[in-house]
Amino acid sequence: MPGVIKDGGGEGGLTGVGVLLRAFRAAASTTLGRPILQREVADALHRSERWYRDLEGGVITRAFTRHELDTIGTLLGLDRVQRRALFLVSNGGGLSSLEAEEPPRISDELRLLLDQQPFPAYVVDATWNVLAVNMSMAALFPWSTVPGANLMRWLLLSTEARDQHLNWEADAEVCVRMLRGAAVDRPHDPDLQQLITDTRQNPAVRDLWTRGAADFADHYDGHVLRMALPLCDGQVTELVTHVLQPAGLPGCRMTILTQRAAREPAGEQPVQVK
Repeated sequence: MPGVIKDGGGEGGLTGVGVLLRAFRAAASTTLGRPILQREVADALHRSERWYRDLEGGVITRAFTRHELDTIGTLLGLDRVQRRALFLVSNGGGLSSLEAEEPPRISDELRLLLDQQPFPAYVVDATWNVLAVNMSMAALFPWSTVPGANLMRWLLLSTEARDQHLNWEADAEVCVRMLRGAAVDRPHDPDLQQLITDTRQNPAVRDLWTRGAADFADHYDGHVLRMALPLCDGQVTELVTHVLQPAGLPGCRMTILTQRAAREPAGEQPVQVK
């Protein structure tokens, strides 16, 4: 049997099979407007109610079969990312948690692609440490050029991010969902667990973790950031995130920020980001 994550979790953000099942069942009950009982899930799995109760309670820890995942996913209305999270938790993480990864290095070719982007662009590693930015990104977000810059730490913990992100809570919620997804993929990554622990020290971020236990995300491609940036004189600017995954840097992501025409009152022109 593959290694499994026992029930528990806590400040590190690791979620046990039972914790996740309870969260998914509670969310499905809210969606359907009626409680989904443990007995219903047990019957669908052709198991006893006691067996399923022990599973949710953390007494039983086991890897799910594909049939069990499909059955639970259908009954509880789980989307692709939620099903993936349940699979990873029951199997002790993904393949990336077993790989001895070397420190990522930005190749000359990737640097060329980054620098030739007319829009702000940056590369982060699997823990959202900023590896490289282009000139447009550096001008628009000076924090990204500081040694040790980390996208998640800046967005979730800095006052500057709260001031610039006009929909900070919605943007932060996406980040928390991605952190939750990364935690089930790489449950034994110390840097990731430290990042999760540190961000959860912020009461507002901790609340997002608590109330969205069933919500996961594996990317923020296409997310719209509504911002007020100093370089744009504080006027409203809408940036769309486009996320690429360089084949030569597993786990890393390159993000390009393009500007969407701002919905300003008639007579006003949208701010141009160059």
